[in-house]
This record gives sequence, C-alpha cells and structure tokens, in this order.
Amino acid sequence: MINRVAIPLLAALMLLSACAKEPELPPAEPLQAEPAEIAALYAAQVGPYAVSAIENFELPEAGDQRALSLSIYYPDASGPFPLILFSHGNWSDRHSYDRLIEHWVSHGYVVIAPDHLDCCGMARGIINSLRYGNLGLIQARVDDLNRLLNDLPQLAETVSGLKGKIDRQRIALAGHSFGAFSAQQFGGAAALDPDSGQYQDALDTRVSAIVALSPPGPMFDEITADSWSGLATPTLITTGTWDSQPTFWPDWRDHLMSFEGAVPGDKYALVVEGADHYLGNLICRTDREQPPQDDALTMVHIATTAFLDNYLKNNPDAHDLLYSDSLTETTGEFARLKRR
Repeated sequence: MINRVAIPLLAALMLLSACAKEPELPPAEPLQAEPAEIAALYAAQVGPYAVSAIENFELPEAGDQRALSLSIYYPDASGPFPLILFSHGNWSDRHSYDRLIEHWVSHGYVVIAPDHLDCCGMARGIINSLRYGNLGLIQARVDDLNRLLNDLPQLAETVSGLKGKIDRQRIALAGHSFGAFSAQQFGGAAALDPDSGQYQDALDTRVSAIVALSPPGPMFDEITADSWSGLATPTLITTGTWDSQPTFWPDWRDHLMSFEGAVPGDKYALVVEGADHYLGNLICRTDREQPPQDDALTMVHIATTAFLDNYLKNNPDAHDLLYSDSLTETTGEFARLKRR
C-alpha cells in the first residue's frame, strides 16, 4: 500500500520540480511569411459561424457514474454539425483551450469539453492521483468520454440550443498532453496495467478521427513504447521544437512516438518551429508568464481544421492541404506537416 501511494505522489512532485526550471531550448527560426500568404492558407482565419457557448453545464450522477462539469460550444446556425469531444491536459481544465476550441466551432463543429478527475490545479491533481493511481486516472478519463458518447441523444434533447446541432455519425476526439493520450485510446492506443501485464484500450467505432496535441511519449509505468501499436483510427498529432520537459519528455521528438508507432496509413504529424507545450500561454496554462505563440497557434488551427474537415466533411480543399506541401512551403518550414 505504501508503494502504491508513494509512486503517484513522487511522480507529481517530480513534475512540480521540473516545471520550476525551464529547459534549455534549441534555436528556432520565426515565421518569415507575409501575413497575406498565411491568411490565404486553408482555415487560417476564423470561420463563418458565430460561436455560442454554455460554460457551466452539469451532467448529474447516474448510478456509479460521477457528475461531470461540461463546457459546450456550438455554431449559432442550423445543424447538424460534426462533434468533437475534447480532453484537457493533466491539472488543467475545460476552460483553458477556448482559443483552439472556438476556432473549430467557427468552422462548423460542436465541441463538448469535460473536467476530468485530475483537473483544476495541483492540489486536486495530487489528491486524486493518490486516491486512484495513474491507471485509475487514465481509466476515469476514458469513462468520462465514453459516458458523453453514450449520452449524446440525451444531451442533444435537454441542453438548450443544442437540439438538432449534433451529427452523431461524424465524431472526433481531441485532447492535449495527457488528454491527447485519452483521445488516442479511442482509436486503439492502450495503457498497460502493471499488475496484470495487459494493455487496455477504448477502441470505439463511433470515433472517426483523433486530434492529439502534444501527446506524451512513454510516461509512468502505464504509457509505454508499445502503447500506440494498435492506434489505427485516422490521427493528427502536433508538437513543436520547444515542446520539451526534463522529467517526462526531455526531447521534443518524444511526442512523435505515437505518430511513428501507430498503424501506418492516415497518420499525420505537425511540427512547429519554437512551439512549446503550452504555445507560450495560449493553451492549458494560460497564467504562464511566457509570451503567447500566436503564429504557432495559427499553424495548429490550419492543420487541425484541415484534418477534421477532410475526415468528417470530405472537403477537397482540406484534402489538398493535408496531402500537399503547401503549409511547409508557404511557411518556409516554420510548420512541417508529415504523413505516413
């Protein structure tokens, strides 16, 4: 019992220690392209739809399922629209990704974002890590997202403004960092149970596409180098050349492991020069005292929206962006889009 309690606490304290010291970063060239050239790229600008949001919706307890706090975003227009379920990073929360989520909604998506057990700050994160363990938190995230998938008909009928908005035949999962792995599990990525030696995924055929922002490399005992060998669903991962952290991903290339280790076909990786784990302070840790990386966020907007529009809307212009080198060439390799 002592070891089970000590391991997640030690991991949390290591993360705290690592966050106190910024890593040494390699040189990074800024974006050199003209603003008009970038603005002309697919989905670089805000989309045609006004964004409506329900910031605090409570999905009540049901049986052994805990209550879920949700933010729900939808276009202010007649639907139906494809749906994205979004999973936040460890210790972050559903409110810390508005710049990204609202861009997707403006291009015609409904987004639902829950708070997970490890959300909302260091104290709650450590307490629940002690209570549930790493595998318990991983599974709790899966349970949250699975409940949302199962409760979509109820949500569509009961949430004011959402009726007729969701197309349940077109669903993507997206997430950042720890949440990126949660999203990937629904495409076949798996967490190791150290006690049984068995891997656990949450593969779900209702999910057509996955967006994984800065997914982890191997982490703790549960996320291993083999965790992505079954990832078959179309997936886009994003990272940057400053996306490093001394304890868990000392080399930014660690974030590419799920791209390189997944089942080949329909896999994409966006690498942005000088982009860090939080795009400065634009996602996840919006109180961070670092300058915002607005150009990097624009690259993420372009690549993720094109990916989603290709797989959920069959948009030919999105397909052209994904399967050409236009993003790389226009940005002078500031943003590089890989395929396999």
